[in-house]
Amino acid sequence: MGRRLTRKQIKQDQFISLFDQIVHWAQENWREALVGLGVVVGAAFLWWGATALVGSRTDAAADALADAVTKYTAPVGSGAPADAKVRFTTDSERLAAAERAFQQVKSRYWLTPQSRIASFYLGRIALDRGDQTQAMRLLGEVASRRSNDPSVRLATLTLIQLRVDKGEAAQVASELEAMASGKDPRLPRDVAVYELARLWEHEGKPDEANKLYRKLVEDFPDSAYRAEAQQRLASGS
Repeated sequence: MGRRLTRKQIKQDQFISLFDQIVHWAQENWREALVGLGVVVGAAFLWWGATALVGSRTDAAADALADAVTKYTAPVGSGAPADAKVRFTTDSERLAAAERAFQQVKSRYWLTPQSRIASFYLGRIALDRGDQTQAMRLLGEVASRRSNDPSVRLATLTLIQLRVDKGEAAQVASELEAMASGKDPRLPRDVAVYELARLWEHEGKPDEANKLYRKLVEDFPDSAYRAEAQQRLASGS
């Protein structure tokens, strides 16, 4: 009476049989086997090359962005520290140098997250110069991505105030309501609730604002805005 095979042994025998078939096929069809192997190896090299390229570009983009931010935040005038590595004579000179640096990041590394951050700073530079039209256009390009990317969040927050000041409160309120409900990811829900409450304060609607401050206190206990919401409620804003 022959030995009874276990399930593990059966699987091992099946694997060995399949492997033998593959080896036999490769021997009989070596040209096709080499072509198939070449495709796999080629795909592997393409993946490795693309990964290395993206990694090197991201590193270079990060260095270029850091240089641009250094220029944007550099001290100006005679009051600059003596040991400052970068300084400018005037604000105009500082903004011009920073603008060139951010433009280079945006154009050279347009597939990287640093490019989006550079676009945000270009919008801030336009705002520093008093060009609200240009600032809103640049910030709008970043905010239109509708993602939870940090650069999108920064652009959205800046754009909200500019649009409210421009008289677009109703439209902004509708968008903030979508963010507060989680339908629009550009702002975290608690941030959207807080910004919507501030908008209603700006529009002279304290009852609506207080309702949202209470929502923030009750529904978002871990929010960084909770303490300020409590203070505003206590002050009867």
